[in-house]
Amino acid sequence: MLIISKVATYSIGRGKMLPLARIAKEVGIVLSGANALYAPVALRRDAELEVREEDLVLIYDDRFENYYMLGVLRWVTRYEPFLRRATHNVYIEHPEALNTDIVMPFTNALVEIYAGICDGSPLCGGRQGIDSNIYAPTPSSKVYKLIDASLLTKYLAISKAIHVGVHKYSKWRLPLDVHWVPYHIGVFGATGTGKSRLVLKLVEELSKAGFNLIVFDHSGVDYVPAAKKLGWEVVDANEIVIPPLVFAQTISELMGLSSSSTLKDYVDLATVCYDKLRRGEASNPSTCFQQVSGVVKSGGNKVQKYERWDKQLFREVLAIVARRFGARDHTVYKLTVLLDYYVPDYVFETMNRRSVEPIELVERALEKHVVVVDLSSERNVEVKRAIVASIASSVWSIIYRRLEPIKLGLVIDEAQNYACEYCGNAAKELETVAREGRKWGYFIIVASQRIAKDIRPGIRSNLGTVFFSRLQSRNDLQELAGYLDLGRVTEASLAMLSRREFYVAGLMNPLRRPLLLHIDEVTL
Repeated sequence: MLIISKVATYSIGRGKMLPLARIAKEVGIVLSGANALYAPVALRRDAELEVREEDLVLIYDDRFENYYMLGVLRWVTRYEPFLRRATHNVYIEHPEALNTDIVMPFTNALVEIYAGICDGSPLCGGRQGIDSNIYAPTPSSKVYKLIDASLLTKYLAISKAIHVGVHKYSKWRLPLDVHWVPYHIGVFGATGTGKSRLVLKLVEELSKAGFNLIVFDHSGVDYVPAAKKLGWEVVDANEIVIPPLVFAQTISELMGLSSSSTLKDYVDLATVCYDKLRRGEASNPSTCFQQVSGVVKSGGNKVQKYERWDKQLFREVLAIVARRFGARDHTVYKLTVLLDYYVPDYVFETMNRRSVEPIELVERALEKHVVVVDLSSERNVEVKRAIVASIASSVWSIIYRRLEPIKLGLVIDEAQNYACEYCGNAAKELETVAREGRKWGYFIIVASQRIAKDIRPGIRSNLGTVFFSRLQSRNDLQELAGYLDLGRVTEASLAMLSRREFYVAGLMNPLRRPLLLHIDEVTL
């Protein structure tokens, strides 16, 4: 049996004897008004100072042999019958008259019941395990605070788990079920909460569990230094090849062209044409135009003039292609002005240093388990987005070739820059992964300061597991509550959290509902 008691051998339920307490301590009883989800409790006076919000507790009802209700203590509230908020009395004017013999304070709380523990109970057919609780505890049922909750692990039906931290008070190393990793993970918290430490721990644990990960380090200071110490490969963003149409999208966004604009079509065609000139599939822009139109087949030798990406040469190609497709002189002039003014020279210069194909980087990750992409070398966020988009897109070609799960995850640091509503191709590719990737073991881990406005709805609504700490806006908690069961966690609950303290809720949490973890430090 599960071993719980007060301070000595205690008789409960059908004459069974429980030995000396070693995992829990009696702290109170259930009051009237309990149901299968919530139980109001009154705390013993000698336990009032030992009980804290977020403590794990067990409720034992004499009617249910070998069946325990597991819950979390919340809304711990102190009362005093003489000092009520709505009543004025003499003690308020003369507080010196109060003493411990006169005041009668007491403490009530609310237990949010998460599960029922079957320990060979007839209610569960004599088996052991954790199920959803469907029973309301009887008033006067005893409440026990778990001092050592590690015994709970044996009741969980988890074949393979990772651990990123311990429950804040019971020190239970909560096992997180890796079966649900492909259903995507979100990490949210204000600046200074320790998001990067948590993501780093997740990456370390998932790589040990057989998953492959590509980590995009936005600033180059959160994961790159740790990767070098942990032996993970680091790839500079300047080395990664961008597909022509992705590069065209980057140029269009820098120029401020909308996706429905005809001007954007000119930029797309000019970029494809320039790439053909580089690869020797056309001898001049006019021939390239005929190829794009399907009039002339590939031919000609590689032209040295177009061997490298050059802004001025691209400007010429853009003007020729635009005119070939019927653009008027003022439209061509507008295109060239936007290009000159809004697109820096280094955008083209960096294209010449790129030698690592996106699909090659994905293959490296599948072979070495973890590859960190240092995005800090790219000065423009549009170029960073283009890199994320090209890598996310290239994974699908491997999936369609293999037609089997690949257990690959994309870790998006500072996701507000890549997964927002207006983040272009990067956000669209990440949303595709969020919607369709789980059946192929292709998943995302997004880390951001905010939720409601920073992560587009198609991504955040598909996050199966969420870690969250203090948030920057109360709307973020409401947004989470729209698709995850957050129980009675409130903004006040989050305000009490310290650094590296996160709630975990969702599929990887075996109890599904929020549990407060203190995240382990990664040993470097």
